[in-house]
Order: sequence, then C-alpha cells, then structure tokens
Amino acid sequence: MKNLRYMVVAALCFFVLSGASITSSGIEIIQSVQAASCNAGDNLRETAQAFISRCRKGKINSEFPGEMYSKKIGDIKKGKTAIHKKAWKLLNDNRFKK
Repeated sequence: MKNLRYMVVAALCFFVLSGASITSSGIEIIQSVQAASCNAGDNLRETAQAFISRCRKGKINSEFPGEMYSKKIGDIKKGKTAIHKKAWKLLNDNRFKK
C-alpha cells in the first residue's frame, strides 16, 4: 500500500510540475489512497458499500439497511432517522471488522 501511495504522489507531483492540472479523478485517487484507514469516521466521503467491501466482513450485509449502501458515510453519520443510526452503529461495530 505504501508503494502505491508513493507512486500516486510521484505521478501527481509530475503533473503539477509539468503544468498540467489535476482532474477530479486525480483527486479521487488521492482520497482513495488516503482512505486506507478502516475507521468509519475517517472515511466520511466514501460510500457505505465501498467502505464495507474494503473494511468489513461480509456478514454485516445481513444486518445493514439496503437503502444505505449508496449513501456517503458522512451523510449516514449526520442522519437522524433510526435507519441512519443503525447503519452508523454497524459501520463502527467491532464484530464486523476484517
């Protein structure tokens, strides 16, 4: 993972130094490399589905509310409904950590 991070940083430095602009996909690459943490609070811009597939065991899917998969983790955290609270609790539950 460290090598990938260094390669991405080196590539982005090359583009910046050469006068090219960083596109939104370049920023997304940086965010995905920085999102190596499996703490839900550190990945608020990531979708629940991406976070679950990267950081949680498959058995979370039997309890996780289906309508929350496409939501950003930050939106789930801010949500006031019971479904939002359940999803946030499951994302932080140690039983499901890989």
